[in-house]
Amino acid sequence: MPEHSLDTIVRDLAERRATLGEIIPHLSRAELLAASDAVLLSVPGFRQLHAERWDPALPEPEALTAMPEGSLGSCYARYMAHYRLSPDFFPIQARLGADATPTQYAVHRLNKCHDFIHVMGAYETSDSDEVAVQSFVFGMAPVALALFLAEAAVHPDISQTRYKHLRDIYLGQIQAEDFERGVSAVSLLGERFEALLEMPLEALRRRLGISARAPARLGHRGENSCGGFTSLPFFTPAQTV
Repeated sequence: MPEHSLDTIVRDLAERRATLGEIIPHLSRAELLAASDAVLLSVPGFRQLHAERWDPALPEPEALTAMPEGSLGSCYARYMAHYRLSPDFFPIQARLGADATPTQYAVHRLNKCHDFIHVMGAYETSDSDEVAVQSFVFGMAPVALALFLAEAAVHPDISQTRYKHLRDIYLGQIQAEDFERGVSAVSLLGERFEALLEMPLEALRRRLGISARAPARLGHRGENSCGGFTSLPFFTPAQTV
C-alpha cells in the first residue's frame, strides 16, 4: 500500500474527529504498520535511535531541578513535582529487543517521553488536555499511537483506579488544532531528549516547530481523574515554561 494511503486515512480520521478508540482498527492493519515503519525511518535521527535502541535513564529529580532555569530538564522536574507524577506511568511493555520494529520502538519512546511532550506542548494533566496531547501524538505518529492504545486497552492493569484517566481517553475526539501541531512537530521523534535537558525549553520548541497553544486553551484548571489528584494549572497565558 502506498505511503500516501496512510496519510489519507489519518487525515480522514482527524477531519471527521474520530475518537481515539476508533483509530485502533483503522490503523492496525499489517500494511499500515509497514507504511508506518517506512515513515518513521525517514524522520531525521529516528533511524539511528532505533538502530541503537536508545533508552538512557533520566537523572534523579534533584539533578533535574538544579539545571538552568527555563531549561527542558528544570521545567520537566517542576512539572512532575507540581502534578506529583512519576516516569513510566502507563502500563505498556517496553519493546527494545533486536526484533522491535520502528513502530514498536516509537511506542516505547512516546510512552517514555510522554511527560516531556506535555511540557513541550504546554499541556496540563487534565482529562481534556490528555485528549489534546494524544491528538498531538496522533499528528506525529498515528500508527504508533494506535498500537499504544491497543496494547494499553488489554493490559491486565488497565482496570486499576489509577488508570481511569487513560481509559477515558478512548472516547475523546481527535482535536484538530492539536493534531496539526503534532504534524508540524514530527521531527520530535528523532530527538534524544535525555541529552537535551539543559537546552532552553523555548529554543527547543522553536527547533521542533512546536507552535504556541492558543491563549484561550491555557490556564484552565481541569479535573484529573487519574489518581484523583487535581491541581491549579502549571501553564498560563503569561507563563508557559
